[in-house]
Amino acid sequence: MPVLQFDGVFSFVRISLAPAEVAKLLVQHRSRYPKTKELEQSARHLIAANFPSSASADFITEVCKWGRGERHISRIHAAGEIRIAYSLKSAMEAIETDHVTQALEKLQGLPQLGLSFASKVARFLAPHKCVVLDSVIRSRVGYVESNEGYAEFLNDCSQLLTMLRTSPDLEASLRDGLRVCDVEAAVFMKAKKNVSS
Repeated sequence: MPVLQFDGVFSFVRISLAPAEVAKLLVQHRSRYPKTKELEQSARHLIAANFPSSASADFITEVCKWGRGERHISRIHAAGEIRIAYSLKSAMEAIETDHVTQALEKLQGLPQLGLSFASKVARFLAPHKCVVLDSVIRSRVGYVESNEGYAEFLNDCSQLLTMLRTSPDLEASLRDGLRVCDVEAAVFMKAKKNVSS
């Protein structure tokens, strides 16, 4: 792990990301997680329909499958469709008022839905405002599994998004459509690649 000096402080650097890499990393992410766009569309329909109970339970199931968390589905469903729908709606209300960590807490009220999967659900509900903080990001990039760790990672992804949008090295076709969740996806793929290589 490289050590750099910046503003008189030594920093351990666990990951670096060149703007020119982002497009390729996003293609790799879409290839590895092909249902991402479909789940984003499901979330938009769910929000527009005001979180019907059955559709809310189906949405949680699909997010768990997307994140390879099938083992959690039956225990989450034990909470009942009405509670699942209420949790999703409450989380969305918190996100809309920029209280993302509060949204995660509401989602974590469901059985077996920890921070990682709560962040996955939030990411699909609001891809412009939320990121996924899972074990790959925590262990390979170095964020803590807590609301504070999530807030720090979200803030860092938001700052990186701002920097990428102004970078001449980012593909022009990406500049306007890039979202905070896309930045997280690129970081995720880079972190996985760093360990694989």
